Amino acid sequence: MMDRSGDKDMDGALINKLAQIQRHYRQSLGARADALEKWWDELLKKSDRQRLNDICMTLHSLAGSGKTFGLPELSAAAAELNAYLQDLIREGSIAFDKYNGRMDLLLQLMRRPHTGDAASGASEMESHPRPGRLVYIVEDDQMLSQWMKTHIEQHGYSARIFNSLTALGQRPKEETPLAILMDVILPEGENAGLDFAINQESSEFSGVPLVVISKRTDFDARLQAVRAGVRHYLTKPLDSESLLASIEDMVEEKPAEPYRILLVDDDEDVTALYRAHLEAAGVEARTLSDPKKALQVIIEFKPELIVLDLHMPECSGLEVGQIIRQHVQFANVPLVFLSAESDSSAQLSAIELAGDDFLMKPIDPEVLRINLIARARRARMVSMYVRSLIKEMSFKEQHDALTGLPNRLHLERRLELAIRNVRYGVRDQFSLFLIDVDNFQHINDAYGHELGDQLIVDLSKRLESLIPHSAVLCRPGGDEFAILFKGVRDKKQVIQYAERLLEACETPFNIGMDEISIGLSIGVATYSREHKSNFGIELYKEADMALFTAKKMGKNDFVIFEEHMASELKAQVSMTSDLRKALVNREFHLVYQPQVNLYNHRIFGAEVLLRWNHPVRGPVSPAEFIPVAEAHGLIDQLGEYVLRCAIKQIADWKRQYGRAVRLAVNVSPRQFGRFDFVSQVGLLLEEFHVDGRLLELEITESALAKDIETAVSKLMELRCLGVGVAVDDFGTGFSNLASLKRYPVDLLKIDRSFIRDIPHDQDNLAIVIAIVQMAKTLGLKILAEGVETIDQIRVMRQQGCDLIQGFYVARPMPVEQFEEDYLSGSGQESGAL
Repeated sequence: MMDRSGDKDMDGALINKLAQIQRHYRQSLGARADALEKWWDELLKKSDRQRLNDICMTLHSLAGSGKTFGLPELSAAAAELNAYLQDLIREGSIAFDKYNGRMDLLLQLMRRPHTGDAASGASEMESHPRPGRLVYIVEDDQMLSQWMKTHIEQHGYSARIFNSLTALGQRPKEETPLAILMDVILPEGENAGLDFAINQESSEFSGVPLVVISKRTDFDARLQAVRAGVRHYLTKPLDSESLLASIEDMVEEKPAEPYRILLVDDDEDVTALYRAHLEAAGVEARTLSDPKKALQVIIEFKPELIVLDLHMPECSGLEVGQIIRQHVQFANVPLVFLSAESDSSAQLSAIELAGDDFLMKPIDPEVLRINLIARARRARMVSMYVRSLIKEMSFKEQHDALTGLPNRLHLERRLELAIRNVRYGVRDQFSLFLIDVDNFQHINDAYGHELGDQLIVDLSKRLESLIPHSAVLCRPGGDEFAILFKGVRDKKQVIQYAERLLEACETPFNIGMDEISIGLSIGVATYSREHKSNFGIELYKEADMALFTAKKMGKNDFVIFEEHMASELKAQVSMTSDLRKALVNREFHLVYQPQVNLYNHRIFGAEVLLRWNHPVRGPVSPAEFIPVAEAHGLIDQLGEYVLRCAIKQIADWKRQYGRAVRLAVNVSPRQFGRFDFVSQVGLLLEEFHVDGRLLELEITESALAKDIETAVSKLMELRCLGVGVAVDDFGTGFSNLASLKRYPVDLLKIDRSFIRDIPHDQDNLAIVIAIVQMAKTLGLKILAEGVETIDQIRVMRQQGCDLIQGFYVARPMPVEQFEEDYLSGSGQESGAL
């Protein structure tokens, strides 16, 4: 049988503590009565505000504590007398003597011998069943079940006993127990309790926590219980601690860390009682009778909940609450106010300051415990939620949503930390790699953004697999990655890392049904103690300069930063600024290079070329400023400027000379990609009353290949306007008959790189012959650009080329010279063919 020694009535330690507190309270009543009587006599002899305050505070304290300690008559008498005195104070009256009788009654109650058993009284206070805390006991051993019932109810639960599963089935249907304690062996069978556990989820007791009790302690018995879905398994003989712990674990969900609650009340007896109840429930509680010390204790203790008595001698609980709220770190700590008076204005003030937490004295210690733990649990849940939210927001702030990698903000912080480590001698140096996917925009245009995103994700995984654990891979944005290599030894190791990254990406990526090959451009900057700057952003700029140089050199390569790159970047920034000014100040002008028919020697038209005459630098080569304009988003404005000027010039020449001159205008991929490009061309033709057949637009193969369907649609619209289209620099891209025949174009321009070395370069000659044959097959005209010798002209004529353009015919010329050479006279022949 079970060992019940020390557990028959109640938990000895708790009851002894409660009894001690209660004895101390009752013993102190006599001394408090003597003090109260003395103050009352002094008040009757001479009206004294301080004495009146002392009396009222004592009455307030007794009204709140008497009932708590089992003396309800004392509480009622103190509360009633306090109310009468408060009325006199409001009226400004000093007729205190008319309440002598009530004071005498109160003093008698305070001095009355209290002979009741303190332990019994404490048991009364503790044993009130908690509403809705019903526990079922299913046990056929009558003595054991009664012991469990008594013990459970002494700790605030109510209990109902059933001696079999049959009896349990006859329970009141409206009842739902908080938990069930069940023996394994019942009249229904040796494993009836386990059978109940197995079938519980499909029964009316689904979801109710179950504690199984058994005399078996062996492993097989416990394993059998686990397989039946039992969470709590108690063995006989039972002890009170395990029994209560199993219930509390299921229904209370005690926190891993105890709740911290601070009680501030000048009535030390009451706070001691409350503290004992809270500590018995596992709460870390502190009490304080001096409100002046509250702030210091709060700073040290860091409570999750603060309980304040509303009426204290030195200051009110509301004032203490306001002082607490003045400190930002405690602004969100919940406050609970206690008061023995139903002062509505005080309650409203408390609610305004602390929410809805206002409790009336006297309050049963167990009810208070339930209230405070519930509020502390809620406060901790809110605090944990806020912390997790802040953590989540911080993670999102510093990480890329697509790949989950650290983003640029995180990289900047890691750079600053790495720099400090070098400065403090933790490591000698580190390197920053900036990596850019070559022509990623083309991939996005060709395959769509969804596949483009998947490529970025797959690339991030591949890069992560190539770097050491000490390195940090980030995605600053777009198609750019960054790697922080810590502790690199020398330049040789930097080169090895870069080559490894480039080689790894030579293997194509399988995205969906597509196989995509990519190239990487890498810029590297290394930081050592000799570095001139202490800021991570400066190192980032250096790596970015190296990356820019790598892309300018032809891509799919790496470049390590060198000092001269900084001056080059400054020059580029300066040129960007000057370009913007040039657009505003109209520093650009057009020149015209004639295009001549090889067979009749007459001018076919002219290509329009942009020139910039800088007010300080003088003429700036297009090879210098066009790449800068493309890199910094100015190419659209330049393209629109050229297109407008060219169409206006066609109109001017028609009006001045009566000549219809056909002009060819270069269109950048970015400009052609604009959704409103065709409508822009149409509006300009309409504005200057120009026939679309006099305008030819030169577009590169790569611009057409970005989005073939859209390109074909735009070309058809241009054809409807009468505008001709030439494929510029043909042969340098992915030229093939299958793709070319889809485009509604009129002319192919053979790139000058194929013309330069013919007739001596047989490979280039073969390419030219193939291009001409392809064009003839598709019914397209052919123009050879960059023609500079008579031999090149003869070859092109032999191969069937239609038009030529180059220095042999004429260099690009300003408008005045073009007019003089080709428009003002009678002939339009080239003269020397």
